[in-house]
Amino acid sequence: MAKTERANRHPDWRLTGKERFNYYLSDTGRLFGTAVFQTFMTSFLALRGVNLTLLAGVMLVLKMVDAVDDVVFGFLIDKLKITEWKVFKKLTGEGKYLPWYRLTFFLFPLFTIVFYVMPSGLPQWAKLSWFIVSYLLYDFSCTLNEVPMNSLIMTLTDNTDERSHIITIKGLITVIAAVVVGFALNFLVDPVAGPGFSFTSVSVVTMLICIGIMIPLVRNGKEYNTELKNTENEKSESYTLRDMWNCVRVNKYMAVYLLSSLIAGVTSTSAAVGSLISFYLFEGKTMITSIPVLIAFVPAIAINTQADKIAKRFGRRNSMILLGAVFGGMYILQYLAGYENIVVFIVLGTIAGLANSLRAIFMNFIAPDTIEYTRYKTGKDCAGIFYALNAFVTKAVGGVGASIGLFVMGLFGWHEVTAQSYEELLSMGMEVGQAAYQTPQAIQGMWVVYALIPGVGFLLSALILLFYKLKDKDAELMAKCNAGEISRKECEAQLSRKY
Repeated sequence: MAKTERANRHPDWRLTGKERFNYYLSDTGRLFGTAVFQTFMTSFLALRGVNLTLLAGVMLVLKMVDAVDDVVFGFLIDKLKITEWKVFKKLTGEGKYLPWYRLTFFLFPLFTIVFYVMPSGLPQWAKLSWFIVSYLLYDFSCTLNEVPMNSLIMTLTDNTDERSHIITIKGLITVIAAVVVGFALNFLVDPVAGPGFSFTSVSVVTMLICIGIMIPLVRNGKEYNTELKNTENEKSESYTLRDMWNCVRVNKYMAVYLLSSLIAGVTSTSAAVGSLISFYLFEGKTMITSIPVLIAFVPAIAINTQADKIAKRFGRRNSMILLGAVFGGMYILQYLAGYENIVVFIVLGTIAGLANSLRAIFMNFIAPDTIEYTRYKTGKDCAGIFYALNAFVTKAVGGVGASIGLFVMGLFGWHEVTAQSYEELLSMGMEVGQAAYQTPQAIQGMWVVYALIPGVGFLLSALILLFYKLKDKDAELMAKCNAGEISRKECEAQLSRKY
């Protein structure tokens, strides 16, 4: 019945409703899991008494390693056909990216749990060692999960309308999940409005849930667009590391996209330390920073349902530039207004949240366009390497961004504390002479990290996108050519200019 209904409504679509739902559910599980790690990581380490300045340096070194392993794993995932390995064949099933996902989906939740069971009584060197080992394991496994999961958008279907539909719905679910998960996580650890659970207990339970909702895609997923058409290379799947580099070098539009995302990522210092800053700025109320997101929840859903129409009306690039400028501008106004006026803080934060939720969907639109461009120019399916690079940039929010935030807080004189939870920290007292006390200078440093740095960063990110010149209609024509719907000659005749 499902296939019949699908055929009547969208005869050229590949996936059934159930297949799309399993993809959405699994992607939500992946985002859910990584959100737990990134939301609590720096706050957890700060409450474990780890020196923030030293931690910032360690995290920068770890991101250098990350820069290498993301690219290497992206190459391996594109290059190796693990379905041909007898030892894995029964476990992985058929496909290009789903086999990798099936083989690795449970690893990053496992290593997240390992990180959050760090004993608080360890000496400083042991805490840092525990962090380094567990973070590297999490990071490697996260890349092995993210690259195939993101690359699936290219192989699930060869129909561009269906792909746009999937991206739109995926973006809506991401917004909903981000709000629900963010609110729930902050509520669970909030010592005033919530139960004040420890980071460890919350992380263990949520990781088990994460694994559970990723299983349907693991068991029933299927890819329908694993081979390129209209390419001069008969064996387009067989290519070398040099070919991979050429794919990256050719795609100047992906370079602009990644640079813009990188600037936004490394300056997203508020995302990494939001709950800790909220605890100190708003007298123990860690949920204050979640209120703007909650208010923007319903309006964001309403606006995001129109993302595809907005993209067609104003263009994906132009929409990204405007939304990035609004987001950055609201944060700068927030910094200038100060955190004492909670009403102004919430209003500006709500506007920023609306802009950012829609911006996230347009980011998902642009990435496949740049991949189609490279496939068209080179005849190589390099989706893996691009999503590996994109995974690195995305993780910069919780890596380099967190490192910068911690370093700045250290410069402003952060006082080291040790506690199992915010509830315990609150009981220590935040007045002068109490264990949880921070100086006015340290509080000002937190405010710089929360509002000023992200505001400036997103404005710069928006300016970089002015150099993105790939037109939406041209990218759609290239996608049709790559899927064999039109010939290269027909495609070239309809392009707005020569690429």
